[in-house]
Amino acid sequence: MAPASATPALGNVGGRVLLLSLFVLPALKMSSTMNGVESDDETPQVSITSESDDDVPQLSAGTMAALMEFFKEEEERKDKLRQIEEGDIPDTFEEDWNMSQFWYAEETSNCLAQECLRLAGNNGTIACVSSPTLYRTLRGMDHDCKLRVLEYDTRFAVYKEDFVLYDFKNPLAVPRDLRQEFDVVVADPPYLDEDCLAKTAITIKYLMKTDAKLILCTGSVLEELADRLLGVKKCKFEIKHDKQLSNPFSCYANYDLDSFCES
Repeated sequence: MAPASATPALGNVGGRVLLLSLFVLPALKMSSTMNGVESDDETPQVSITSESDDDVPQLSAGTMAALMEFFKEEEERKDKLRQIEEGDIPDTFEEDWNMSQFWYAEETSNCLAQECLRLAGNNGTIACVSSPTLYRTLRGMDHDCKLRVLEYDTRFAVYKEDFVLYDFKNPLAVPRDLRQEFDVVVADPPYLDEDCLAKTAITIKYLMKTDAKLILCTGSVLEELADRLLGVKKCKFEIKHDKQLSNPFSCYANYDLDSFCES
C-alpha cells in the first residue's frame, strides 16, 4: 500500500519542513565550518552569529532543537536509501503519514495473504493495489504465485519487476500487459473519498480477469459506493492496523470471504 487508507494528516517531519521553508532557513547562515573546524560532511552546518547582525534573527532553543532533529532524520533517511540501493532491503518500511500510509496489523496481513494464496492457487496471479504491506507479507511466504504491487511510494521500487508505479489520479496509466491479468486483486485506496475510490475502481476492473476475486479495504462510509462500482459486499472480517485509525474501516469482497477469514 498504499498502504492502509485514511484522511491524510501532516506528520511531524512535514511540519518541520514547513517551518524550515517559511522561517528557519532564511534566518540561518549555512557554512562549511562550525566552531572553526572544517567539515566535508554533506549535512548542512549551521552557524548562528552572536555579532551585531541585526538583519539575522536569533533562533530560540526550541527552534534550533527542531532543526537539528530534522537534519538527523534526513541523514537517517539517506542512509536507509543507500542500504536499499546496495541490496540491503529492510524488514519494514516506516509509515509516511503525508502519503496517507497506515500499515496493517500483522494478524490482518497474514490472514489476507493466506486467503489470497488460497484463491490464486498454483501459479496464480495477485495484484496489491496501494497495499504494500500485504505485498511484503506475500513476498515472505512460500508459493509460486506471480505478484505485483501497484504503489505511489517509490521506496517499493526495490522490488524491481514486481513494482509498478501507480497514481490513482491516472487510473489507466498501467502497463498494458497487466490488463485482465490477475486472479486476485486486493485494493486499499489511499484516501477515504468518493473520487479516490471511483478512480481506483477503474484500475481494479482493468486488472481483473473475468472471474477474478476482489478484496477491497476502505472506509465504512464508502460501503454503498463500493457495492455500486465494484459489486462488493461488506464483510465481518475486521481490518486492523498497527496504529488505530479515527475513521471506521471495513473489508469488502465480491465473494464469501468470511467463510475463510475470521477476525
